[in-house]
Amino acid sequence: MRIPDLWLLGNGARKALLKADRFGLVVVLASLTAIAIIIYMVFQYQSGDRLADIRSQGVSLVRALSGVPYEQLIPGGEQQGVIQVLRHGANDEDFAYVSIVDSEGRTVSEVTNGGLIVPAAAIPSEPSSWLGENQLELASDQRGIIEFHAPLLDGGDLQGFVRLGYLYPATGVDMSQVPFLATVALPVFLLVPLFYLLLRLEVRPVRAANREINRLMEGESMRRVEVSASGELGDFMRRFNEFIEHANSRIQGLEQDQQRLITSAKLLTYRKNRVETVLETLPEAVLILDESGTITFANQKLAALFGVTQDVILAQPPRSWCDNPDVLQLLAKYQANSKGRNFTDTIRFSLDSVTDRAIATKTYPLFSPTKASSAIGTLIIFRDESQEALARQARSDFVAHLSHELKSPLNVLGMYSESLLSEIGKSEEFRIEAANVIADEVARLSSLITGLLSMTQIENGSLTPDRSLVKLRDVASAAFDEARHLAIDKDYTFKFDAPKEMNSVYVDKDLIRIAITNLLSNAVKYNSEGGLVSLTLEETEDAIQIRVADSGIGVSEEETAKIFDKFYRSTDERVQSIGGHGLGLALTKQIIELHHGSLSLNHDRAEGAEFIINLWKETTAVKQAI
Repeated sequence: MRIPDLWLLGNGARKALLKADRFGLVVVLASLTAIAIIIYMVFQYQSGDRLADIRSQGVSLVRALSGVPYEQLIPGGEQQGVIQVLRHGANDEDFAYVSIVDSEGRTVSEVTNGGLIVPAAAIPSEPSSWLGENQLELASDQRGIIEFHAPLLDGGDLQGFVRLGYLYPATGVDMSQVPFLATVALPVFLLVPLFYLLLRLEVRPVRAANREINRLMEGESMRRVEVSASGELGDFMRRFNEFIEHANSRIQGLEQDQQRLITSAKLLTYRKNRVETVLETLPEAVLILDESGTITFANQKLAALFGVTQDVILAQPPRSWCDNPDVLQLLAKYQANSKGRNFTDTIRFSLDSVTDRAIATKTYPLFSPTKASSAIGTLIIFRDESQEALARQARSDFVAHLSHELKSPLNVLGMYSESLLSEIGKSEEFRIEAANVIADEVARLSSLITGLLSMTQIENGSLTPDRSLVKLRDVASAAFDEARHLAIDKDYTFKFDAPKEMNSVYVDKDLIRIAITNLLSNAVKYNSEGGLVSLTLEETEDAIQIRVADSGIGVSEEETAKIFDKFYRSTDERVQSIGGHGLGLALTKQIIELHHGSLSLNHDRAEGAEFIINLWKETTAVKQAI
């Protein structure tokens, strides 16, 4: 068929003809491949046979030359040596060279075929390797050399070696082998058309059935396949048509079932999404198990609680995402065939991965809406009780600290009041001492109550700073003079450093003074004999900075994170020997944070303590908020 006529056929016919042409081409290529493999095997056999002949001839000849006296192998004067005779007598086309070398490897005499250059080779050093074979390469054309070597002995002494080389047999087509190759290829080429014709006759019904099945697959409905065939193919087509009729009836039934299932699935999906939305909005972490104890739902809060994703909780066993034995024991209890699954359970545990975090679980059985006595699953709620626990602990600590701080001055007041009523109270000196002590303790109680009221107002949000433009240098100077006056009886050095011109700050003047006074009071109280108390003001690009430093007891690294807690006091004996209630730094920090500033401890100081207040400027505060 001509090429233009091919395009007049239909699309299916063109595909069939092209497929047939491809099949014929494949058959031709397969035959050529078979011929090539046969020829290759013949060449390989010939090459192997020739290589065996070379080894046999080489070993025999090198042994024979090894037995010739060393003097006869070396030409003397005009005498022709044995190896020259070997060259003229050898008609082997694979012969390459024969070389005589002394015991040091130097060439004494050599004969080559066609002007070949004898390749260099190492002289064997061990007697066990004197007689052997080497694989070498010619430097000129990279062709392989098979070299046989043997020792030349004289009275048992090694005089040298004889090296005999042959070219590695080449693989290729010789003109003399063309008739043989044609004889091998001819039967294969004659069998190809016959095989192709028989194969076309056998597959003709299969192609017809394939065309019908393709039409069936491209159609919208399944129908019978009409193909005339006999034998096993005819039986197969009859059974195939029976299968088509049975499949049609099943498809109709499945389509009806599919519509019902789609409607039910949409309704269930809607209900499921609605329930899961409600569970996701709950403030607690939620886990749902089915009747076999398998996890079927976990909300985002539960995933965040254990530091994994919801997919991990649903797809992997509990041991892969939870290492808490209490939780694992609880989940194992509600697995299949477990007794007591219809009862509520409550456990409390702490997550090892999170510090000071208390979790409580409450389990509830889920019953079938149609049968109240049948449990269909379990609901487990994980509730974080950390804040409640911390609040309870904070209240307990607060009451304990407050009781202690109130009890100490009251005991002193009671003791001195009783003493004043006794005989010792008649002494003028004692009455003066008692009045001073009572005044100090009353001032201590007043400071404690004032500090507690201020902290309570700040924490409750009822204290609003009365901000105004304040010259911070004047406020700091007044607090500094007050601290120096309180320590007039102490051998301290006071240092105040502040620029004369500073920008005014928008703060609550009274609260800022309380903060500075508290820091200076601590610097005076916890300083060492003859120590330094310094107050430094500095204006930077971002903030107004206040530094209060002393050269006293200082703060240890272990106490750094606790010094700003309410009622906290160092366990150092020197600190405990000095009166205090542990509210000064806590109140100061709250006042500074109320002004959106920061209070920190300078950790780079070698001795004493230095506290740094940063009152951020307006632009810096906006940047930090962003």
